[in-house]
This record gives sequence, C-alpha cells and structure tokens, in this order.
Amino acid sequence: MSQSPKPRQSQGSATKLDPRHDDPFPVYDREIERLKRYLHGLDEGGWSHASHCQGWSVKDVVAHLSTDEVYNQASLDHTLDALPWTGGLNSWNARGVKIRRGLSPLETLQEWEARQGRVREAWEALGLNARIETSVGRYPLILQVWHLAREYAIHADDIEVPMPAGERRQQLRWRAAFGLFAAREEGEAIEATLDDEWVSLRHDGRDDQLDLETFVAYLTDRPQQLKDPKARALVRRLR
Repeated sequence: MSQSPKPRQSQGSATKLDPRHDDPFPVYDREIERLKRYLHGLDEGGWSHASHCQGWSVKDVVAHLSTDEVYNQASLDHTLDALPWTGGLNSWNARGVKIRRGLSPLETLQEWEARQGRVREAWEALGLNARIETSVGRYPLILQVWHLAREYAIHADDIEVPMPAGERRQQLRWRAAFGLFAAREEGEAIEATLDDEWVSLRHDGRDDQLDLETFVAYLTDRPQQLKDPKARALVRRLR
C-alpha cells in the first residue's frame, strides 16, 4: 500500500522536501495566485513587454501556459493521443503561442484561468494518491502537481513577477529540492548537496558553491534570468 501524502504544510526547507509524499497543492496554489495577481495588474505595455523566453512577450508566455493546460486537460480526459504532436514538443509549444497571437491580453488571460481552474478542480477530485495518463505513461498525480508548480515558477521568473525577499527564499528552497529530484528522475547524474541557502555542486571534477538562485537557473538552463553577470557566466559554463 502506498503511503498517503502528508498534511498540507509550508515547504520551507531544501533538505526535508520529499515530493513523493509531501502535499504539493499549497505550493502550486501560491504560484498560481501570485501569477494571477500580477497579470491582472498589467497595462497594455506590460503585456507586450519582452520575456526571458526568446521571441515571446509576456502575453505569449501566458498563451504558452494555456497550451500547457490543454495538455493537462487531455491527460485527464484520456485524449492525449489526439493532440497534434507533429514536430515534437518545441513545435507544439510554438503552435500554441502562434494560434493565440490574435487574442487580446484579456482573452488570453481568461482562457488560461478557465483551463487552469478546471484542471485544478479535477486534480482535487482525484486525490493525490491517483495516477494519471501522461506522455510517458501512467504517472503519480502528486509528482505531476509538483512538476506543474515548478513550471509555473519558472515562467513567473520569465516574466519577472515580483516577490518579497522572504517569500522568494522559501520558494527557491523547494524549487532547488524538487528541481534536483526531477533532474535525477530524468536520468541526469547531478552530484549536489543542498542546504537551506547554498548548494555544493560537483561538475567535471570541479566543486562549486552556488546560491539557490544560481542553482535553480542551472537546473532550468535559464542563465538569462540571473541579474549577476558572474552568476550567468557560471551557469553557462556549467551547462
């Protein structure tokens, strides 16, 4: 019998997170609410501002989030095989953005919110012990929610959603821990030791000390999100 997820709690430690058992919904819900507050406050110039995703505006990133939710809905509706995967994941993402270019910012936001809300309700009804269909086969829902929380955090950074310093520290801790779990799950041989502020990373026979912000950028291959040029250069060297 599988162990049930732990009661909902704040994920504040990089060293204690166990994504196989810790409830991801509080973390996921915080990412969604923060993003919604930011997007609802944007003016027209904010929506057209360039993101850290090359060639995409803020509006394009939100269009991409809707595309993600199309996938999530299909995984729940058992219709993944009907999705147009021609050209692979990059082509799927590009098409999802392109077909929404004619929408207004409000229409783009409303579509994403509606799709995300339906998926969130369906996940809650299934419960975290469920397994769902994914592109790699049946997969634990609890881990899929952690993956989506991480995805939303990444894209929030892509459009520079602001965050208080204390909240940011807490977020980076779970992102570092889950990001390392996800990398190893996907077969990356990353030698890293985490504490709540720093990461000791061994790479190509060399040891580096990374702060959590830099380590998260390393895991997501997004040096462009870092403001410190030395940190950006370090991530590019490591990648």
